[in-house]
Amino acid sequence: MFGSDITEEKKVRLASAATAVFMLLSLLYFIPVDIPYKISFPLWILAGFSLWLLPWPVSFAMFASAVGDLAGASGNFMVQMECFAAAHLFMIIFFVRRFIWRNRNAAVQGKARKSRHLAYTILLALLILVVVAFSMAEIIPGTPSGAVRSGVIFYALVISMMLFMALLQRSRLYAAGACLFVFSDLMLAWNRFVEPLEYEMYLVMVPYYLGQICLFLRASRLRLVYDKLKSGGKRFTGKIMEEY
Repeated sequence: MFGSDITEEKKVRLASAATAVFMLLSLLYFIPVDIPYKISFPLWILAGFSLWLLPWPVSFAMFASAVGDLAGASGNFMVQMECFAAAHLFMIIFFVRRFIWRNRNAAVQGKARKSRHLAYTILLALLILVVVAFSMAEIIPGTPSGAVRSGVIFYALVISMMLFMALLQRSRLYAAGACLFVFSDLMLAWNRFVEPLEYEMYLVMVPYYLGQICLFLRASRLRLVYDKLKSGGKRFTGKIMEEY
């Protein structure tokens, strides 16, 4: 489980099947057919496949997101927010572990490389501060006082930290997944607490689903390698890119 004791080719097949079913169920959500809780179907698929493909923190994040979708479909906003806060905390654990693993030899890096890394980190921190400041100035005042406002403030801080750690990974898919997730939540919060948005369903759910599949595929640690056969045909095998 969690990406171990499984052949690379089987990983590729499972990831392909998960992506195909996820995309079909994501499209189903936008079709005007009344199916209870259909919003959560795509994430339950990713969560199920994650048991074989993903490291445990990302798998737990997928399950937390699926439960959050169920809570949102039931109209329970506080439980929905708590579940997604838990999902982001699991992703933060994963990103911190991966960041430490990738930088365990930082002591032998050259001075110039360390300076560039520090400048990049400071730039990202400033970007995150801008996101947090925008949320506090534009969205938080519109939230009901009390538990909801406190929860939204905590959630904004947690998702901002998740975004910061995702950007530190120097991975396009992790960065894209996290940015899409943050954009989706900003649209959701704006629509709920500031003013209704036109095409709210698409502004929230399209980036949300895209963000989740980006995180899922990157955390699967797979890449397709095409090998030309002597016969002139082609086949593909999956290869692990790295430990995390």
